[in-house]
Amino acid sequence: MEGAIIRPGFVSEFSCIGSDCEDSCCYDWGIHIDKQSYKQTCEHPQLKDKAKQVLKKTKKSDSNWATVKLNTNGGCPFLNENKLCQIHATAGEKLLSHTCKTYPRLNTIRDGDKYESLSLSCPEAVRNVLFKPNAFNFERIQSGSKQKANPTPAWASKGHDYSIQLLLNNKLTWEQSLLSIGILTNTVESSRISNSGTENIDAMFNQLTQLINNGTLQKQYDDFINNNIHQMHAFESIHLWLNTNRAARGQARFEIINEAIKSLAANKKITMDSINHAWCSIAKPALAKYPELFDRYQLYYMYNMNFPMVDKLSPSQAYRLMLLDSFMIRCYLAAMAAYKGDLSESDIVLCFQVYHTNRQHKLNFSTYVVDILEKSGFSDVASAISLLHCDHTPPTAH
Repeated sequence: MEGAIIRPGFVSEFSCIGSDCEDSCCYDWGIHIDKQSYKQTCEHPQLKDKAKQVLKKTKKSDSNWATVKLNTNGGCPFLNENKLCQIHATAGEKLLSHTCKTYPRLNTIRDGDKYESLSLSCPEAVRNVLFKPNAFNFERIQSGSKQKANPTPAWASKGHDYSIQLLLNNKLTWEQSLLSIGILTNTVESSRISNSGTENIDAMFNQLTQLINNGTLQKQYDDFINNNIHQMHAFESIHLWLNTNRAARGQARFEIINEAIKSLAANKKITMDSINHAWCSIAKPALAKYPELFDRYQLYYMYNMNFPMVDKLSPSQAYRLMLLDSFMIRCYLAAMAAYKGDLSESDIVLCFQVYHTNRQHKLNFSTYVVDILEKSGFSDVASAISLLHCDHTPPTAH
């Protein structure tokens, strides 16, 4: 059967803004050169002299045949005085390495179809996902080729489709949607473990729909009491780890986040009271201009990560990881709002992009987060959803 290309609007409308980018991927980035691009660049009459100086062979694989030796300011040596690529200008896109040609584009094969996406480590990709009007208009294009792929289990397909329906339910806030998805995920997990059919998942979705329609689920979320001690342990653990193992790229932008977080300190101590207060009193009012912000992020997340089949995690682990990602971004936005007194579009882009830049460079990030959440007591839906819950209680005096 012929496969298809699934392309969302945030991909089809993406275009690199080059030297105008506030965090160019041509700086402080480990650029791998594939074998074919390496040979062609070294043979090109106008590029070969520089190529021999700045391309270092690694021969790890055909896709990682060489690396680029960055210059003293961390930039790619093939950039000209206008910060534009000399390889592209001289020889065209065909000579670019696979990394440079495709980033920030991502492709995943599922059930024989190719799903196109973008990495949120790119600021322009963040803008496309969070702010473009047609970001989630999907088109299906026949690819003309057949892709081999293992079929998605029925429990995963049902879990994915129902989770998106719950996210799009206009009777729920994005936090309440995540609570309903967590309850559904428990049933998905049980179906996976028992290798049973999907009837229980159907029944749970129908039950959740009834609870949403009569307001019970919304009240259940509102009745949660946030545990500031557990929240702070999760935030400190993840933020410290990201700082300790931060990516080389975008360090100046990460420092803005750090300065914003430090601005919340009272007597040199940062508390979850101060972060939650900043979220409720400054960030949420500022984000009223962007009412779909986290709905868009969660929709992107489910599509890009193929929730609930995330990495090698179980559905319940994938759910807790998803909550943690939203929680960390919420904390960064809260700190930035307190620091600036408001939130501009560029501030929002910075928070999402900085977090995902550092997150994606940690190969064991998912397993580390799951372990941290287990140790912090976030082992079930009720405790996990409490990560997102906060009230309007002002920070206590110190």
